[in-house]
Amino acid sequence: MAVDDTVTVAEDARALVAAVREAARRHNLSWNMLVPDRFTLNHDAEEAEEAAYAEMAATKRALRDHICTVYGISVDELASLATP
Repeated sequence: MAVDDTVTVAEDARALVAAVREAARRHNLSWNMLVPDRFTLNHDAEEAEEAAYAEMAATKRALRDHICTVYGISVDELASLATP
């Protein structure tokens, strides 16, 4: 892998991590609108929360796929690295 390729891979990874963090932030906001307190469920916010969750899942999937591609491992191998 050339130096330029390494820089591009690192930049791609940083961008994907930033996207996951932003999607998680938006999902947190939508969740708090759906469940503003432990006694309330705002049904009007359900669609927005589901969309934010789906967006977060897609960005996490993109990051996971990037990691697996770069390191040549499967999703199962990646998951096994996350457990002691």
